Amino acid sequence: MRFLHTADWHLGRIFYGQYLTEDQAHVLEHQFFNILKDENIDGILLAGDIFDRAVPPIEAIELWDSIITRLAMDYKVPFFVVSGNHDGAERLEVGRSMLGQSGIHIWGSPHHALKPFEFEGTDGKVVICPMPFSEPRRIGEALFADVESTNAESTDTEIADIITPCYEQNCESALNLHNYDQMYQAWSDYLYKQVPKGMRSIAISHAFVMGGEVGGSERTLSVGGSEQVNPQVFKNFHYTALGHLHGPQRMGADHIRYSGSPLKYSFDEHMQKKSFTIIDMDTKGNVDISTIPVEAKRDVVILEGYFEDLLNDKALQAKHRDDYVQARLLDTMPIMDGMAKLRQVYHRCMTIDLVGRVAGPIADMGEAIFKELNERDLFNQFAETVWKEPLTEKEQQYINSVWDRILKED
Repeated sequence: MRFLHTADWHLGRIFYGQYLTEDQAHVLEHQFFNILKDENIDGILLAGDIFDRAVPPIEAIELWDSIITRLAMDYKVPFFVVSGNHDGAERLEVGRSMLGQSGIHIWGSPHHALKPFEFEGTDGKVVICPMPFSEPRRIGEALFADVESTNAESTDTEIADIITPCYEQNCESALNLHNYDQMYQAWSDYLYKQVPKGMRSIAISHAFVMGGEVGGSERTLSVGGSEQVNPQVFKNFHYTALGHLHGPQRMGADHIRYSGSPLKYSFDEHMQKKSFTIIDMDTKGNVDISTIPVEAKRDVVILEGYFEDLLNDKALQAKHRDDYVQARLLDTMPIMDGMAKLRQVYHRCMTIDLVGRVAGPIADMGEAIFKELNERDLFNQFAETVWKEPLTEKEQQYINSVWDRILKED
């Protein structure tokens, strides 16, 4: 059986004041669907952060609607989706029962993600175990509520025993739990316990797994407490499709992976190679992993050099004319209308980083020494850096008189 793993679409993302909907649509409405057809995909795993914020813009909702409509009506490829920390979980679940009948299976709230979903594939059944992003407190509440209802209908307390230690060891109430690792472990065990013996299983989770490489545009999952999850949480599943970290990477084993985001969402990600992950699973649950590079409409690049060189390099301009550009300028002197001039040749120059302006004495000082300087010393260092020579005695006397006047006025 063949699956496509993707995550972190962030529909509606704004990049330096510009919506990326056109770029997202280029990848998702063209390459994404071509892969489904050309690679004979049996199921799609989307591991959270479908939208960039809980209340996305209309254009993002329309793009999402277009995608799930084509999947349900034309391609008929089962689509398994969990929410991420950027998504509005309850909003994402609107119409979930009806969509589920069309092969679009969405889990947002942990209360709806406590039962594995059996999927009949081309070579037998696979169990999907959904683990959408949620705070530990909400996970605990959902687990205990489900255990209580389960115990009311059955004398089997083995499942209940899985999560009881989480509370006995740390606190008296789920309302006080903040440990992601602990509660995701309980959740994982709770789901896996319900997987029929010998059946293949896939977990879909949006989480920050320990040891993962952060790309620069991921939002912090929690305020206080531990937000990271041990990769051993997912060891029982034949494959775990992860979302949250934007760079594609394996987490301790090939079958526990982040697919990464389809687009670069910060200049910190400019070196990342974006891709879709393809999972080939045999009848015993063994997996073979491959990737398909994303063909983005525009790249995200950092161009470093002197202003005039960037402005006059025709080959560089031809290559990056329509890319999202950060210009790292080595010039030490002020540049008038630098952004306007650069945008004449790099149409989407988004930001200028004046790395050359902090060269010299200021850059050479340690941070602690720099913080100890008073206002006069800082100004003197600044003047020396800009003018490339120390203040003359006459200039220093004039500056001192200005400082004295300022201090008296204060």
